[in-house]
Amino acid sequence: MGTGFKMEEYFEVFSQALPFMSGVWEFFAGFALPIAIAMIVFEIFLGVSLLLGTLPRLTLWGYAGLIGFFTILTGYSAYTGKVTDCGCFGDFMKLKPIETFTKDVVLSFLTVFLFAFRKYLTPLFNPKIGLSLVIAATLWALWFDMRNVWDLPVVDFRPYKIGADLNKGRSTEGLDEGLIQTFYTLKNTKTAETKEIESMEYTSSGIWKDKNWEIDKDKTRQVTVREPQLPKIKDLMIMDPNGVEVTDSLLAIPGFQFWVTSWNLDKSDRQGYAAINAVMSNAKAAGVPIFGLSNAPFEQSNALADSLYTFYNLDPTPIKTMMRSNPGVMLIKDNVVVDKWHWNHLPTYAKMKATHKMP
Repeated sequence: MGTGFKMEEYFEVFSQALPFMSGVWEFFAGFALPIAIAMIVFEIFLGVSLLLGTLPRLTLWGYAGLIGFFTILTGYSAYTGKVTDCGCFGDFMKLKPIETFTKDVVLSFLTVFLFAFRKYLTPLFNPKIGLSLVIAATLWALWFDMRNVWDLPVVDFRPYKIGADLNKGRSTEGLDEGLIQTFYTLKNTKTAETKEIESMEYTSSGIWKDKNWEIDKDKTRQVTVREPQLPKIKDLMIMDPNGVEVTDSLLAIPGFQFWVTSWNLDKSDRQGYAAINAVMSNAKAAGVPIFGLSNAPFEQSNALADSLYTFYNLDPTPIKTMMRSNPGVMLIKDNVVVDKWHWNHLPTYAKMKATHKMP
């Protein structure tokens, strides 16, 4: 699903870059999740096929097409800076566009290497066994992809994972502020001499006292020596209907609270709300606070809450990050994420109560 989100972002960027094809990109964006699943399954198919030496011709040409596609995609990101993270490895490993592009260039050269020495690709097993293994791995990949659509991921590398302290995730304490150097270009009004000097040296040297030296503001430049370290949770800004941020107020609530989340109300499953509301009615009766998080208009989102809870506004990106299910449920206790559920696998409140010793 994370790959699907990233493909939607790419299609949106392409729509802006090539507006005459906007209809095509919008069409593809509507199928971002199936495209993501197909790409991942195809990669697994190619990888296993290559390792086993099965279907060498199809594998090599498939690799060439896939690597060529991704090299163009990541090259565009590196050149334009439109997509800041390719999402190749999700939150497990963050790569800058130039790093991703470099990886794909290296893989392109390795693909050429494979073509050059393709006659040495020897199957490890006879054709029937090898093909059976490839088909089995492909079917497993398809099943595993679909399992992660129907339920939450097996392993969560995101900053909202179970056990995460949301306040600590938002804090900048102890983070590297980074280092950005500013260089001034000075021009001597008497001799017309020019020179470049770093801002701290400019101050400490006292050259600024000499009125003969003037700063050419058009030539001032900055160099990032170290990128500032951002908090893991940098975009959790929950707004009430009056446009007031209430993030701190919600996280200050002692004890348990539920968050019902939806990153896109139009694409959310209405059966999901029926299942969630059935559980939330028991939670409300037990006195547990419940809050909805959505980026939709308040009237539209509150209409799905059956008067059990009130929705607040939050940008869809952090909602996508905290919860892959649409809608989904998070259980918070004293700022810490205690549990998360896909609406397909939502337990009864009695089971939640027994598991987490709730009221």
